Amino acid sequence: MDFDVEKFKERRYLFSLTLLVFVVAATTAVVLTDEGGDSYSVWDCTFTDKDTCIQTEITEYQDCEEGDTNCEYTSEGIEEVSMFTDQVNYVKAPMTDEEYSVESLDVGDNAAWDAEFLDNGTFLYTELDGKLVHHDGENEIDSAEVGTEKFGNTGLLGVAADPEFEENRYVYLYYYKGEWQELDPDPSEDVDPIYNRVSRFTYENGELTDEEVLIDDIDGSSGHSGGRIDIDPEGYLYVTTGDSEFLKSDYEELYGKAQEPDFLGGKVLRTTLDGEIPETNPKDSYVYAKGLRNPQGIDFHPETGDPYVSMHGPWRYDEVNRIEPGANYGWPAERCGEPYEETVEAENTTDPVYCFDEWTLAPSGTTFVDDKKHPWYGYYFVTGLRGSMVYAIDLDGEETEGEVFYIRETEEIDNRLRNVEFHEGSLYLFGDGYGVGKLTPEE
Repeated sequence: MDFDVEKFKERRYLFSLTLLVFVVAATTAVVLTDEGGDSYSVWDCTFTDKDTCIQTEITEYQDCEEGDTNCEYTSEGIEEVSMFTDQVNYVKAPMTDEEYSVESLDVGDNAAWDAEFLDNGTFLYTELDGKLVHHDGENEIDSAEVGTEKFGNTGLLGVAADPEFEENRYVYLYYYKGEWQELDPDPSEDVDPIYNRVSRFTYENGELTDEEVLIDDIDGSSGHSGGRIDIDPEGYLYVTTGDSEFLKSDYEELYGKAQEPDFLGGKVLRTTLDGEIPETNPKDSYVYAKGLRNPQGIDFHPETGDPYVSMHGPWRYDEVNRIEPGANYGWPAERCGEPYEETVEAENTTDPVYCFDEWTLAPSGTTFVDDKKHPWYGYYFVTGLRGSMVYAIDLDGEETEGEVFYIRETEEIDNRLRNVEFHEGSLYLFGDGYGVGKLTPEE
């Protein structure tokens, strides 16, 4: 994504980089384009004719002669900046021209995974280690423990509030139903499979009571459990589930089960709010769509009501899919509509509406802006774990287009971004670290 350096500085899309010379692991870096139009990778601190190293802001580099340790920070000759999230992951996407303010809500070291705004403006959020928190943006109102533990990338995941929450106090939660285990056990040892469940609770005065299990024994793993839940305008609960990759048992027996209709992993599930299978489901099953790898975001189009789901791909090839009843999205026989795993068969597959085939976003939570008077109406916003960014996709034009909308500012929101919610004119960003971000369009 190419954009003007000075505008970049003014817009404060600056995040701190700690890039050590010749250190490959866990780096964040940039590509610089000089006046001649040539681009140079600097993650390894090497230009064609000089050694360089990014030390602070990405609009500057160290101009060094060979053998010189007294280097000068400079932006001279650099007209454009192109960013990427690690040493092999160039972000080939434009930066938005939208103007907005960035605020941070001081909610402490929240480590949020999912969130839900309530009608009174307060919100609920989940933490992987099993805590459900009710917050007003300034103070914690109350919280409750679900009775699960963080296990890798599973634990307490999705949350949804009942449409009649103020009257019935119902909340719906997706959580890992087991206990902590060794992430890398001895393969000769017997280990417990990973199962998740979706339950309805009554949540009042900091207590979760009256659990009603809606869907049980959802196959999961420490890595791929899916876990996002949401209620559509008609009152049905949708659940995204992972394909159980890294499941601690005989993985060969499980590979490709995202294609099997009776296996609950690698699917979008659909249930009534009482846990019944809807009559309008494609079959007499909770399975609404299949062939998904690790879908972690879902929201409903503000005009059509169609569910749109974001999904982690296998090294790039992240997807956004419009979910149709009974559709097969191909995994693992296909990725982004292209053949991938020859040993698995998939028939009558549906291609994604958007594919990240050139770089990795690692998409998680998503939201549509559903206010018709809002300047961002209709955009589908996707949080990216890789690079701590928000990506905006226009799904309603003649061509589906996307752009980098926000990049984490460490002074204000210090986390990987797990979820985004739209509420009363602003986007709210939730993630692994400190604070909740709030993006509001400028007048």
